[in-house]
Amino acid sequence: MSRVVVVGAGVGGLACALRLARAGHDVVVLEQGPEPGGKASRVVRGGFRFDAGPSLLTMPWLVTDLVGDRLELRRVEPVTRYVFADGSSVELSADGPLAHAALEAWSPGAGDDWLHWLGICAAMWKGSVGVLSGPPPWPPRRPGPGSPPPDPRDLLRVRPWHTLRTLARHVLRDPRLRLIAERSATYAGADPRRAPAALAVAGWVEHAFGAWHVMGGIHRIVEALVDALRDAGGELRTGVRAEAVVLRGGGELTLGRSWRARGRVAGVRTADGVVPADVVVHDGDAAGRGERSLSGFALMLGLQGAEPGRRHHEIRFPADYDAEFDDVFRHRQPVRDPTLYLAASSVTDPGEAPAGGENLFVLANAPLHRVGGGPDWDAVADDYERHVLDRLGIDPDRIVVSARRTPADLERQTGAIGGAIYGVAPHGRLGTLRRPPNDVPGVGGLWRVGGTTHPGGGLPLVLLSGRTVAGRIGPAG
Repeated sequence: MSRVVVVGAGVGGLACALRLARAGHDVVVLEQGPEPGGKASRVVRGGFRFDAGPSLLTMPWLVTDLVGDRLELRRVEPVTRYVFADGSSVELSADGPLAHAALEAWSPGAGDDWLHWLGICAAMWKGSVGVLSGPPPWPPRRPGPGSPPPDPRDLLRVRPWHTLRTLARHVLRDPRLRLIAERSATYAGADPRRAPAALAVAGWVEHAFGAWHVMGGIHRIVEALVDALRDAGGELRTGVRAEAVVLRGGGELTLGRSWRARGRVAGVRTADGVVPADVVVHDGDAAGRGERSLSGFALMLGLQGAEPGRRHHEIRFPADYDAEFDDVFRHRQPVRDPTLYLAASSVTDPGEAPAGGENLFVLANAPLHRVGGGPDWDAVADDYERHVLDRLGIDPDRIVVSARRTPADLERQTGAIGGAIYGVAPHGRLGTLRRPPNDVPGVGGLWRVGGTTHPGGGLPLVLLSGRTVAGRIGPAG
């Protein structure tokens, strides 16, 4: 039996820990915070419950394969309402014919263009699912026993000669529909003008496999993983700050920095001493070269009264989408006219708010906290909160409770550098292939999982990273 120490109780770390515990390993998870979850945290105020991180589940079988019937999932329809600066709006369903009809009524020809777009994305999925579900393709390696050799056509399917912007403009005629397609870049924390076309798949999965809500909130996934881990014999220790990976024969690798060493792990050093380990799995910000991804400024509003016609998910686009990414990545300033993502889970799950109220989660893209000339979010948060509330147009008298999470808060709570949600931004036509790999070259027994490493961020990819790493470690000997 191998002794496995998982550093960080995010969704990726917990999923990997659960698989390893079931494979016969002796597993302990160390979490620096008071409770597990990482970026998938929970805020409860005055009877209102909010998911402060991910608020949507796609590819739900990745969760149910792990926790069975411990969770109740409910499909969200329509997937999202999109609102544009000209006052127009459209609601998209995961049902192809319904989406086609809605788009044709909204903008003749848009429905046909959308089906064409989804077809291209389906081909991209076919070309990329093997990469997402296994080790990164770079550096090249020989396929394992029983594994098919790489199909060179897969590279063509992801259209590496395109950025997400150029592909959207090539396929979609209505500029508003292009905004919907380009929105996929933010699922990886990127600028659509520099993001690879392959990121179109990030939005496509909502329409191919549906958008799902976990009754009781996304944080219930964390709770179910912890319960299942304990049932499998694993251990979770909270309030334990891991400082470094200890190597056999001496030497240490500081967590949160680039790792260049040769050796094999012997344990994890904490403030209370060394926890011995044969294998260490790090679920934290993987330090990597390159520009960091965007962050987010989140408001959680408990509102009195329910807005008629409120949808579970809504996205409000600004008049100038390019200016938003210029503010984030070039000017490094709070976005003057941000896209606003709104999630009101009480529409689907009434227990998330007191009777007659609604819980509104609002997210705006944001530059990093004090990185590369970025703002000091502790200093500007009050003013920016007022700015976002003004953009929302909500009557202040309706606000019963409120909370917020800035990039500075995210950095403090999760260790994400500057509050970067996705680690290194996948900019460049092959940007998705440049994420830090799951293994650490030269260091035996040291692995990475989570949204800042391969295959990327978002609940499905984080769960896939946990599955991949557990599979590569293998069963206990």
